[in-house]
Amino acid sequence: MQINYPKPQPHGEIRQLLPDLFCVPGTVKLAPAVTINRNMAIVRWREDLILVNPVRLRPSLEEKLQDLGQVRHAVRLGYHHGQDDLYYRDHFDLTFWRQTGSDFYPPGADQPLKDGGDCPVPGGRFLEFSCGRFPEAVLWLPFNGGLLLSCDALQYWGKWRGCNWLGRNLLRFSGMRVGMQIPPAWRIRMTPQGRDVRCCLQQDFERLLQLSFLHLLAAHGEFCPDRAHEEVVTAVEQAFPGIERAA
Repeated sequence: MQINYPKPQPHGEIRQLLPDLFCVPGTVKLAPAVTINRNMAIVRWREDLILVNPVRLRPSLEEKLQDLGQVRHAVRLGYHHGQDDLYYRDHFDLTFWRQTGSDFYPPGADQPLKDGGDCPVPGGRFLEFSCGRFPEAVLWLPFNGGLLLSCDALQYWGKWRGCNWLGRNLLRFSGMRVGMQIPPAWRIRMTPQGRDVRCCLQQDFERLLQLSFLHLLAAHGEFCPDRAHEEVVTAVEQAFPGIERAA
């Protein structure tokens, strides 16, 4: 049976951010005239590559990706992401990771993504947002003082690269601003019916602040190097005044 995989969307080149972290800045259409950016993180562990928040690449760049190592794993961190996951699962001999219930897009998981469970990178760990309406997680890796990879929950925005005029203004209208933040629209969408959006997810972010990291890359926005933890602390305290945090 022929599968009509989504075609590659406009994207940039592979960029090296840290010794074993690369990124491809891509785009996604939210509506026919609305485009925002999205990022695929590429983690290298020895000869293996782990794709986090996968983005399908044009053939010439896919060849360059394989020059970096062997694509062994693909990881979905957010429920509403994953339109290119099936392509990677079908075209590479890899292990696909996602949370139980993160089935907005196919395929099913080869390896379940669980809080504190197995991780494709030795020494890394997943942290799940246990209080949310939809599955969402972050991946912490012990690279270069600590690296946090997120999907929608934490985003760091600078110059709105990869967004067209409508996309940029739609984000601003939804409450997004320059800098590190917990997106207001994501908080509303993640809050179960009957729960208070002002405090729902607070316990999850309290746990997240116990992680030690210097760098952050999300599925949207830009790379935040060297000062990510302090930026996240500020963003979380603004979202949840009085939240407990690591000393």
